[in-house]
Amino acid sequence: MGATLLAATAGVIGIVLGRLWDGRSEAARWRRDQETASYQRLAEASISLYEEIRTIALTERGTGALNEAIDRARRDKTWDNALVAVWLHGSASVVAAASLMDRTVTELFYGAQSRQHSTEEWNRARIPSADTFEQFLASVRKDINLSPVSVRLFPYASD
Repeated sequence: MGATLLAATAGVIGIVLGRLWDGRSEAARWRRDQETASYQRLAEASISLYEEIRTIALTERGTGALNEAIDRARRDKTWDNALVAVWLHGSASVVAAASLMDRTVTELFYGAQSRQHSTEEWNRARIPSADTFEQFLASVRKDINLSPVSVRLFPYASD
């Protein structure tokens, strides 16, 4: 009877420890998935916001189209929501890279509103935001243990 009780107790302990381990593993997977998804959402939002800003920069001043483009960009909260998700779920290095990207995109947005850009002026104005976007991607790849890549997303970005 003592051996049976001992075996039953060991079995129960094994089940409890297994459930505890599964719960911890599941929580770690959930955190990793949230982190990775937030990184992807911010990268996608960056591309969309970049295109909205490009439209503003290249649109003729004093037109309804310009005002609509600015209003649309200001109402669209995709960027803000994606940035907050990175702030909540991201590692410190990725949050720092995302925050720097946010500052340069904000500067690009205000610069795009200030005057109409030629294509050449736009290509120069976008370099800081393109660079910080690529730094963000490099930080994410490092954070999720992917090999670095040397791909330039935007042409005319500084080397």
